[in-house]
Amino acid sequence: MNKALFQIFGVIGVVLLLGCSDNSGIGNAGSLANPESDETPSQRKRELLSDSVSYMYELSLIRGHLWVAKRLSMTGFLDHAAMHAKHPEDEIYSDLVEVFEAKGLRGFALELSAFSNSVVSGDKRAIEQDYRALIDSVQVSHDLVELTTGELLELINRLISQAAREYAVGIIDGQVDNVHEYQDARGFIEIAMNLTRNHEQQSDLSENHLAVIGLLKGSLEDLLEMWPTLVPLGEVPFDASRLFGAAADVEILSLSL
Repeated sequence: MNKALFQIFGVIGVVLLLGCSDNSGIGNAGSLANPESDETPSQRKRELLSDSVSYMYELSLIRGHLWVAKRLSMTGFLDHAAMHAKHPEDEIYSDLVEVFEAKGLRGFALELSAFSNSVVSGDKRAIEQDYRALIDSVQVSHDLVELTTGELLELINRLISQAAREYAVGIIDGQVDNVHEYQDARGFIEIAMNLTRNHEQQSDLSENHLAVIGLLKGSLEDLLEMWPTLVPLGEVPFDASRLFGAAADVEILSLSL
């Protein structure tokens, strides 16, 4: 493990000395800075069918919203929770319908609707039951894909970058300007952590890859202090630059693979 860490930090040192050229890193960093897309629906479908990272990214965004909705609903913030519960159905799920069909999956539209309705009702027992059923259904769609360590880092980079964009809208000069975007960002980091922990359990990872995953996991855990609570009432003494920096760190880590 020490040798692997030495190699990793050696790569990081070289990258920092060279100044990280625009062509280095994972995936297409430029596209991460601009989430808007001019793709047609058919192009989008082809991308989600052919690119495992893009497919997993969409599922991860959904899971992030759902995690936030569940946490908020259990603590009595039902209006906040309802917005997050409806968000996947309203804005993300439609892109995946034909993809699920092409993959021979039934999707999870019914479970998504049931969970959203439970949140609106405020029935905590129903919320708990419907959330578990929904996550189990999402997992079926998730389990079709097994990412390499490089693909995982690309996915985590995208999730942190999206969290940074949301946080930049949510927190301005230490004050909450848009609490829903702030909450979205927390959900995306939670899912990034879950994905990283699950990947770490793979039995065939090399010593080098385990070291990279360990550093990634520590970085993600360090970010959690940026959300002292899901519904902050006072100052939040952090800003999105820390998240943008963390995304860049993931790109640097990928160079050691």
